[in-house]
Amino acid sequence: MDRQIETAVLLMAYGAARSLDEIPAYLADIRGGRPPSPELVAEVRHRYGLLGGGSPLFAISEAQAEGLRRVLAARGLSARVAVGMRHSEPFIGRVAAGLAAEGVRRLVGLPLTPFQSSLSVGAYFKKLDEAAASCGLSILRSGDWHANANLVEAYAQRIREALSRLGPDFKGKTALLLTAHSLPQRILAAGDPYPAQLQETAGLVAKAVGFAEFRFAYQSRGATPEPWLGPDAAEALEAIAKAGFKAVVLAPIGFVSDHMETLYDDDILYKGRAEALALRFERAGALNDHPLFAEALADVVQAALSGAAA
Repeated sequence: MDRQIETAVLLMAYGAARSLDEIPAYLADIRGGRPPSPELVAEVRHRYGLLGGGSPLFAISEAQAEGLRRVLAARGLSARVAVGMRHSEPFIGRVAAGLAAEGVRRLVGLPLTPFQSSLSVGAYFKKLDEAAASCGLSILRSGDWHANANLVEAYAQRIREALSRLGPDFKGKTALLLTAHSLPQRILAAGDPYPAQLQETAGLVAKAVGFAEFRFAYQSRGATPEPWLGPDAAEALEAIAKAGFKAVVLAPIGFVSDHMETLYDDDILYKGRAEALALRFERAGALNDHPLFAEALADVVQAALSGAAA
């Protein structure tokens, strides 16, 4: 392998099912190997069916990797960029082992979420560290980047696009609702940075768009009986309607890609709830292959490499 490519970047995403047939194995992996109930499989199959039978996450993640490659090359950095999934093929460990077999010695691990949590970022690095220990890879960990200027502006541009679809009739009558995936409340006892980082990013994004006031809520909470972070987005929509707003822009800033949580939870469930409350609903697009998101990822990679050089 060319010595210039001895360093690689591994983008790490949650995973998904490519087809209806993959759903049982995907759910079993999420459940630590425990087979899902027929009822759970049927429900998830129904949701995937509404989205065309498979997740777009894989194509989006590859597009994000290609965008990062282009930006790194433009900045004079030559590094291979690969994608690994936590709960579906291509698994993080197998991708890392494959890179090591090809001659990669140093790997920048970059979870595709800007928000640190032991239940998300921590879980990605656990998989990566296990693989690295068995194949001799040196792992560089991405640092905090939830306040990255390119990231904030990318979110802001997506929100401006949504606002433009509303038109002038809703000027001054539109609420901004920023959302992120809920996590169990037990993370608070351990001082998990997830909620505080989300609040900081939400404030920066709202300011960039020109909203002095905004709402923040959690979405897509799990089905377990333990308490989850709130308020839920449905509750926030009710509060927005009661406050007299005529429209709402929901921006899922906790996500960087379209998948079930945006395409089903937001575009179907929360949209339906908003319309039942007589609210005009627009959902800000996910970052996906936004050029500024690629710049943000490159910023993170450069910071990790600079730290290693120091």
